[in-house]
Amino acid sequence: MSKYPKFAFSTLFSCLLFSSPSWAENQVRLSTLTVEGNQLYQEEASEESDSYTVDGATVGSKTPATLRDIPQSISVVTDQSIEDQNADTLEEIAINTPGLRMLPNERGRSSVIARGYKYSEYNVDGLPAQMESRLGTMPNLAAFDRIEIMRGPSGLFDASGEMGGIINLVRKRGTDEFQGTAEASLGSNEEYGAGLDIGSPLNEDGSIRGRLVINGFGETPEETDKAEHHETVYAAVDIDLNDDTTLGLGYLHQARDVTPNNGLPLDADGHLLSLPNHDYYAPSWNSFSMESDDFFADLTHYFDNGGYGKVGMRYRENASDWNYMYAGSAISSSDTITMLPYAGDVEQKALVADASYSQPFKWLGNISEFVVGADYKNFEDDRKEYKSRAGTSYSVADLSSIAYYDILATNGASGYSNVEREETGLYGKLTLRPISALAVILGARASQWDMTNTNKLTDSVTTRSDNKAIWYGGVVYDLDDAHSLYASASELYVPQEYVDGNGDVLDPREGKQIEAGIKASYLNDALQARFSLYQIDDKNAWGVNASREFIATGKRRMQGAEVEVIGQVTPEFKIIAGYSYIDTDIIEESSYDVLISYMPEHMFNLWGNYQVNDKLNLGLGLNTLSKIENDSGADASAYEVVNAMASYQFTPQLNAQINIDNLFNERYYARVGDAGQFNIPGAERSVKATLRYQF
Repeated sequence: MSKYPKFAFSTLFSCLLFSSPSWAENQVRLSTLTVEGNQLYQEEASEESDSYTVDGATVGSKTPATLRDIPQSISVVTDQSIEDQNADTLEEIAINTPGLRMLPNERGRSSVIARGYKYSEYNVDGLPAQMESRLGTMPNLAAFDRIEIMRGPSGLFDASGEMGGIINLVRKRGTDEFQGTAEASLGSNEEYGAGLDIGSPLNEDGSIRGRLVINGFGETPEETDKAEHHETVYAAVDIDLNDDTTLGLGYLHQARDVTPNNGLPLDADGHLLSLPNHDYYAPSWNSFSMESDDFFADLTHYFDNGGYGKVGMRYRENASDWNYMYAGSAISSSDTITMLPYAGDVEQKALVADASYSQPFKWLGNISEFVVGADYKNFEDDRKEYKSRAGTSYSVADLSSIAYYDILATNGASGYSNVEREETGLYGKLTLRPISALAVILGARASQWDMTNTNKLTDSVTTRSDNKAIWYGGVVYDLDDAHSLYASASELYVPQEYVDGNGDVLDPREGKQIEAGIKASYLNDALQARFSLYQIDDKNAWGVNASREFIATGKRRMQGAEVEVIGQVTPEFKIIAGYSYIDTDIIEESSYDVLISYMPEHMFNLWGNYQVNDKLNLGLGLNTLSKIENDSGADASAYEVVNAMASYQFTPQLNAQINIDNLFNERYYARVGDAGQFNIPGAERSVKATLRYQF
């Protein structure tokens, strides 16, 4: 065994030891369900406290439940955790979240991975829309109170998702009292940020509440020497129609302009270039931009019988366009390199609606619960691209001076399609408690899909309809007030719109996961822990063969283990710690099988935050990854990165914070790709100072 899992297990064992029930005396597990209703619906926003934990989550559950009562791996990243890490985008949170992996690119164009799979969408208040790294749709975080992360498939409530799980972002809402925060930051690489966040009642009795968030940040990477910018504008209003009914409305605008940087090529011998290396292997005119607009509406109602109903809608439009060249080969012995042009113009739309009803009820002397619902999803993707496999050779010294040209206008589109996927689903989940210590969870979903793929170059249209019923099952058994055993079986069935070389739509993607483990909560849920074992089988994932045609792969298997500890160890000390192990294999071969392991075999994350006194707060983190292997043969060595934070409360309103990432300036590759691209060095040491004023 390598030094990483030994170190990880010993650290986590120490955390569990000092947070055991013998230390946390007289802990009582309180039921959150009564016949009158589910108390977790009344949970405060995480911004109301400085905690790293919350009482419950809805991701993978639909109705809010404590993390111990959800028989899958769930993490919640709170507002305080986001602030301490000084994270602006979702991928920055993934760096310090146990079991998650971030594949770096420009901010907003990176990928988040769990259990070997990229997250392909993100939910807002349970409503999904597309998320694709190369389209720059990774969300900024300024508009969100917390992040709920589930690992593993959940086709029960989200049949359009990925095998790796679901990420649900919970919107900030209007507040009962006036509050505001203004902040500004400066950092390395000309990094800057500024933001304003105001919440307030909008009438005298507080029945109408509003929220406004304006945020912008950017930097100038040393490699490209071009300024990049990201922005968020968010507005929301919540209206109490009566004591039991609330209408929520929201609008979110996000945008970014960045310079694409696909990393470093290999050298003439097929090796990774030595570091540090700040060369930019592309023309200076490379460009990328993205804009998105989201509209939200939800209506909630509490019934006299303890039931809870919710109807939610989300409409999203995003547009991405890019024009750049990237390295398509290693550097030759004569110091030349082949450059490939790539340009695109993509417009996506998503219309999603969900209606659900849940109710606790008494059965065999215990409180059980059911939820039933229906949802509708319509995803549309209009994509025009030019991507050539035949490039032009240039001297490395001349790359920055390659003459600008509009790639798409000059060459025309090599691919131009419109894909629309419509899905209607019915779902239900029943949680039965035959005895107080045991919860048996059964669920089912029936879905109907209609897909249309229009090739706008040939005017050919491919249609396909499909329907499928899937099942879900889980059990949770409380060993005592602090510990619960759990097990679950979940599946995912996703029809695909990709068309192969024969003009046929690929077979639907099918996946199953079994998971078992133990969860624990101490100090009135202030400290939470879990140990999980899982196995995912996945069939018909799409791939691209040597002729650039879509093709279905065989059956792949991901299996592994995860450990996580998060929360408050003592009143002064908060912690996020985790270790993950993964093993990948192909168990049924097809004509085209490439097993791309985005996850290293071992990962360990540790973040600790210590409140020294009323004014001084210190944070320290460690992230380690084992060797990263790649089919190109260019493997990246294991690495360890240390991050640090310090904040000082000058007055009750004014706080100053400094974050130092990669404190010891570790030189490493955070990602390895092929001969020409995606060999991306890890970020070097950077410093960011932030002032926050609350009013």
